[in-house]
Amino acid sequence: MFYDFAISIPAGTLESSPVEEVLELNEGIIHRVEVEFYPGPRRYVWVKIFRHEHQLWPTNPDGSFKTDAYSIAFDEYYELKGEPLQLLVRGYSPDADYPHVVTIRIGILESKMAILLLHALQGLMKLFKLVGIKV
Repeated sequence: MFYDFAISIPAGTLESSPVEEVLELNEGIIHRVEVEFYPGPRRYVWVKIFRHEHQLWPTNPDGSFKTDAYSIAFDEYYELKGEPLQLLVRGYSPDADYPHVVTIRIGILESKMAILLLHALQGLMKLFKLVGIKV
């Protein structure tokens, strides 16, 4: 499954009171995350992604995604299980003159077979490491 969320961030939105958008998802493994900034924000729009008030992406708590006419995309392995099956996006734009839209895309593997295969691969990687094989 691949989810697509367009989040509108009004001009002048302060970091102390950001726009918050809840992303409703299905249980599974998040394998891909994309944050697309359309042309225009010139690094005046910032976005952070959370789960249970813990910042997931970017990983560093002081970090935020910001760019112009670029998609930040990365492969991930994050197990999304247990209610609520949600992520929270916080966005702000204190110095922007216009509202901007940031698109968040989340890829989830929800097939039990795919999840079992990923767990098996993780175990195999640990075994390789244990016997001294670099992968």
